[in-house]
Amino acid sequence: MSTLQKAFCPPFSLQTRINFLGIDCVVTDLSHTISTEDPTFIGHQRTLIWNHLSHEETQKMGLTKPPYSYKVVGFTLCDHSNTHVDAINHVVNEPDARSVDQLPLEWFMAPGVWFDFSHKEPASYITRADIEEALDKTGVTIKPQSVVLYHTGWYKKWKQPFDYIRGYPGLDRSAIEYLNDLGAISVGADAPSIDSHHEVAVVREQPAHIVCREREILNIENLAQVDLIPAHAFWFVGLPLKIKGGSGSPFRGVAIVPQSQL
Repeated sequence: MSTLQKAFCPPFSLQTRINFLGIDCVVTDLSHTISTEDPTFIGHQRTLIWNHLSHEETQKMGLTKPPYSYKVVGFTLCDHSNTHVDAINHVVNEPDARSVDQLPLEWFMAPGVWFDFSHKEPASYITRADIEEALDKTGVTIKPQSVVLYHTGWYKKWKQPFDYIRGYPGLDRSAIEYLNDLGAISVGADAPSIDSHHEVAVVREQPAHIVCREREILNIENLAQVDLIPAHAFWFVGLPLKIKGGSGSPFRGVAIVPQSQL
């Protein structure tokens, strides 16, 4: 006679081991925690979070009978807040440019690779030559319809917002065109932008975003813990909120690596 085991809630961890579809895997959390202290681009709405209903209030208002009660938290935020993906209509000014609710699931559940560019100087450019060197060093292959993430180390400045939003390196045109030529449909950075801060603050053209507009591919910003992914090839899952007409969306992203690859 079998004995049923009770479910339990393990402690939170940025990295954990699970059995996924019958395969033992290591899962790495790639998203920041959303909070009112989040760094925010100039002109973007700041994140607001408040206790909308407390346990005590739900009982006093007659919404519940003791001992039952519940809590409700309210929040408002920009669709480009925190760890997020840009939709096509964020960079394409056409009536039929696809919003985030119209993007295919395949783009958010895809094979992925990651590269380490933490050696790049602040506000510098990651070039095609850097990509070629990283491919040679890691030995990975960028598969068709895949996600490419890169680590600069900038995510470690997240709790220092004035330092975080300036000085980061980013892709130049040659780099993101090459990544897309190799099969990438989405490119993500652990920094405020996939473009160099020099482009964002000084040149103001942002070639990486321009290539996303020209080729209708996605970019991901404000990633975290990319460097903790235990293998340079993995499976990416990062589903955005289905916001009608949204030009982007925060998401909870993870990298899944089969134990057999380690």
